[in-house]
This record gives sequence, structure tokens and C-alpha cells, in this order.
Amino acid sequence: MANSNFELPVASIGALEAREKILSGAFSVADYAEALLSLAKQFDSGIGAFAHLEEKIVMAQAHELDDRKSRGETLGPLFGVPVGIKDIIDTLDYPTEMGSPIHRGRATRWDATVVRRLRAAGALIFGKTVTTEFATPIPAKTVNPHNTQHTPGGSSSGSAAAVAAGMLPITIGTQTNGSIIRPASFCGVYGFKPSAGLIPRTGIFEQSPTLDQVGVFGRSISDIAAICESIIGDDGDDSSCRGTPRRALQQIASEAPPFPPTLAYIQTPYWSEVDVESQQAFTALRDLLSDHCADVDLPESVTEVSKLLALIQESEMANALRKEYASHRTQLSTPLIEMVERGRAHQAIDYLNAIDRIETIREGFDEFFERFDALITPAALGPAPQGLESTGNPIMATMWSYCGMPAISLPLLQSSTGMPIGVQLIGAKGDDARLLRTANWLVNHLENAE
Repeated sequence: MANSNFELPVASIGALEAREKILSGAFSVADYAEALLSLAKQFDSGIGAFAHLEEKIVMAQAHELDDRKSRGETLGPLFGVPVGIKDIIDTLDYPTEMGSPIHRGRATRWDATVVRRLRAAGALIFGKTVTTEFATPIPAKTVNPHNTQHTPGGSSSGSAAAVAAGMLPITIGTQTNGSIIRPASFCGVYGFKPSAGLIPRTGIFEQSPTLDQVGVFGRSISDIAAICESIIGDDGDDSSCRGTPRRALQQIASEAPPFPPTLAYIQTPYWSEVDVESQQAFTALRDLLSDHCADVDLPESVTEVSKLLALIQESEMANALRKEYASHRTQLSTPLIEMVERGRAHQAIDYLNAIDRIETIREGFDEFFERFDALITPAALGPAPQGLESTGNPIMATMWSYCGMPAISLPLLQSSTGMPIGVQLIGAKGDDARLLRTANWLVNHLENAE
């Protein structure tokens, strides 16, 4: 490492740990930024996590933040923390190309709300992370840092890979179906999709206004809670967040639960599709948590949710990409054209029915949360599949995306080949702090059981 101020490997430093070390004077924001840039130069050519990364932009921010500290200004809760931004989220200092040649070099006149709030909290906007084409399942250039012959998942491919490779402590992604939970599981990092309506989406490409949700990848639950706490709440523009107040996630997430949590262990109707090694790992986990777990079955009727979500997503995507489809169809991939054309063919009455069913199906889970602190399921059907022609099946996240319920993938299991296997916890909509607290308890409980 070129900078002698680093006594710890830079790739192991978490977001809040970095902030504390910067505030204590252990190293400067510029020192930290230079070290991360060095890692990116060393590793990203083989991983492809970044869509846009410029040293001048990073270092200009770093020096400005160091100047604020030297002047004795009030420093925000994310002071000096470098954050990667998925390339469907508008940023003033980088283009937002949405994974498509159609929008190459697209500049914006303002930051998205989440980016503006990150800057206000003292964060450093490090670069733009790779998204799949318009945040769809169509793979991009990113590979899995654990094995470059395997997919990192999608559509927040670069956001997950950048954290997994140690190039950033925290990144922002989005999820419409499984675009945070699945890449987090495949890449072996923490990935949190908050409740729908918690984080405003103003300035973010609207693939599906009904389903799109902003989320975070990180190295710890405390880091994720801190970042989310700085970006949640009504911004006056996104109607899905109207009336949503700022919430204290970090403190609650770090507290011990008043009683040992009880988890509903759900194999889901897709258990037969989970690979055998993952089934064995989750069965062993269930046995280890026997005093805190109860088996719960979901009705087979929940299998219709995948069709309902696809109907909404394809219909709204057809509208979102109507200009691109009309004027630049040759620059859209064949699978995306097929998705748009399916969306254009859906009947309005079926689309409206799929939206109407959301609350009814979500309310069906209310009784679970009267008895359980969280639901526990696999985060994906197994480790990241080999090959880069697919981003993997999102089905284990589909139900919770459709219902707008908060979910988190925890990097707790591993295959015999060393590939990560995520454990997913799901909470009641709006009860994000409780979910994070339960997740923190589970991680600590398993560490103490070893």
C-alpha cells in the first residue's frame, strides 16, 4: 500500500469504522480514498464492478471533506465514508447511463435524493457501479469476485461485487424483484432491501414505479443501518414515501432484543428447486436454531405471486422504455425487447388486478408477525451459478418484493467450493428496525455458537 497511514488492510475497513478513524486522525479522507482507488486499479479490470470511476472526482471530494474537518465544521454521520452508486441513480459528477448504449454519456443537472442526502451526511460519492441493462435480468460485464466464472447476480451487479472485492465498504442498489438480495447472497455480503416507501426514488430510473425499491450493500448490519438512516424519509417528490418520517435504525439495530427472537422457518413452495447442498445447509441451520425456530408452511397460492409481479414489472417497463423502444430498438438487447413486447400485450384489467392484490397478499402475513420476529428462508436457490449468461433466478425474493416487505441477506453459509450462500430474513412492512435488530441477533448468536 502506497500510504503508510494504513495499519489495517483497507479492504477490511467498514463504513463506520472508517469514519471513526478519520475523525480520530488515524488517517485522512484523502488517505482512505487513495487506498481504495489503488485497490480499484488493481482489481476492477478483472471484476468490472465500476461503470464510472475518476480519480480527479474522488480526490476533489476527499480534499474538500478534509478541509471541512480542518476548519472545525460540523461533520455529518457519514463523514468520509465512500459510497458506490448504482448506475441508474442520477449523480451530478458522473453520467448515468443505465447499462445501455442508448444513454452513453447522459448527464443530469442534479443528484438523486439519495445521493443528495448522502453528500449532506458527509459521504464521498466514489463512483458509479455497474447495472444490468435498464436494471433488468440481462447480464452486464461484472463477474463474481469469489470466482470470476460465476455470475455476481443482478441487476445491482457492480454494487454487490464492489463490496465483496473490498473496493468499497458500502454501495447503493435497487431491487424490483431480486436485485439486492440475490447479488448479496451470490457475492457474500450484507444486502438490505427496506420496506417499500421508506427511501425516496426521486432521480432514479423508474423501471417499475409500483415495485422499485432502493437498498444497500455493506460489510455489517450496523453500516447498513447507518446509511439507510441518512437516506430514508419523505422528500416531497416520491409519492410512495409521502408522510414517511426519518427513523432511528442504527441504535435499534444494535440493541439486544427484549426477548430472544423467534423465527418462522419457511422452505417456501420453491424448496424443490433449491440445490441439494443448500438444502442440507439450511436444514443444519434450522437444527442449530431449534430453540428459536418453528416450521411454517406457506399456501401453494403464493406461487401466483411470480406471475403477478412479472405482469406489473413488464407492463410498467414497457411504459418506462417506450421512447427507447420506438426510436432505438436496435440498441436494445433481444431479451429486453421481448420483455417490453410482453408488457405492451398485457391487458389493463389484469395489470390493475395484479396491483390490487398486493395489499391483500401482504396482509396475509400479518398473523405471522404476531407470533414471530422474522421469517427465515434461503436468499437464493443456491450459490451463484457458473456462467455469465444469466444473473440467476430471483424467485426467493419475489414474494417480499411484491409485498414491499423488508428483507436482508446475511452472508452466513458457504458451499463446499467456497461460494457464499445467503440467509434471508424478512420482516413486517414498516418494521425495518426490528428486522435489522433480529438479523444482528442472529449473526451474533451463530458466532457465539461456533
